[in-house]
This record gives sequence, C-alpha cells and structure tokens, in this order.
Amino acid sequence: MSRHHLKIIASAVAVLALAGCSADSGAGTEPDGAPAAPAAAGPFNAADIEFATTMIPHEQQVVDMAALAGERAAAPEVARFALRLRDGQDPVIARMSALLESWGQPAPADPGLHLTGPAEASGMLTPEEMAELQGLSAEAFDSRFLELTERHHQGAIDLAAAQRTAGTSPQAREIADGVTEARQREIAEVRDLRAN
Repeated sequence: MSRHHLKIIASAVAVLALAGCSADSGAGTEPDGAPAAPAAAGPFNAADIEFATTMIPHEQQVVDMAALAGERAAAPEVARFALRLRDGQDPVIARMSALLESWGQPAPADPGLHLTGPAEASGMLTPEEMAELQGLSAEAFDSRFLELTERHHQGAIDLAAAQRTAGTSPQAREIADGVTEARQREIAEVRDLRAN
C-alpha cells in the first residue's frame, strides 16, 4: 500500500475519532469548515453508497492528475492550480471513507483504480488518457491537463447531482453540495487558465 493511501486511511481514522467525540465537544470539522461525517450516520440508501464508492476513486484520480501536473506543467500558474487540487482531495476522500465505514460498507480497496461504468461515464480518465497525459510535456501538457480536468470536474458535479436526486443520507448530501461548490469554482479557474 502506498504512502499516499496510508495517509488517506489515517485521515479517515482521524475523522471517525473526531466524529465520536461527545456532544459537549461539538462535531469534528474539516479544514474547509464542513462538519465531519458522524460515526452513526443515520439513514442511507443504495444511491448514497454508490455516490461514496464512486467518488473515492474519482477524487483520487484528481490527485494522480495533479501529481503529473506538478512534474510536467510548463506554466507556473497551472502547477500552482494543480497543487491546490491535490491538497483539496484528501479531506473529501477521508470523509467519504469514514461515511462508508459508518454504514458498514467497504471503501474501494484501491482508491486509484480506474473504474468502468458510472465513474468512467462521469468524466474519469481512461487508462489510455492517463497514459497520453503522462507522455506530454510543457504547453501540450498544460492544454490537455486543463481540458481533461474540466471534463473530470463536470463529472463530479454530475455524480453529486445524482446523489441529491436519489440519495437519502444528509451527510452524503452535504458532501455532494461541497463537491459541487468546489468543482464549479475550479472549473471557472480552469477556464481562466485556458483563456490565458
């Protein structure tokens, strides 16, 4: 297991520990101020489980893409944007992993796995696209990275919308709302970068 995956698991354990604190101490929060998923998560259904299990590899792929950008981006502003993307994913992955655990559901065994089905249909890069991105450098990399990031982010927004339509978990809805807000903001940044 990679050091990055161990970090995600440690973060999930920390989220659960915070969520287990007494009512007097208040709910745990993530760095963005959103409350952590509680240990006893309340109602949920199959749509909530699918959202969490799909979004974990979806968000992990952002980390993988951003790591490539840190190595290959020509423009410093693209590299800085990628760094912010990378750092924003671990708390979301940890919250969703903790939520699945509170439901007695397994998290994906390999968060970096390339999925077929809903994840691939929702903007995830195929193995071929990841290989293509790995082979690019300089301006060609920047252009393709930004293009794929916008598509990937729109897919996350679509997954979040599906949760809000069919899910019942308030905690999953809260995560979906946070994902939507963050990805919409980042798409605006991508478009600004592509225009310059």
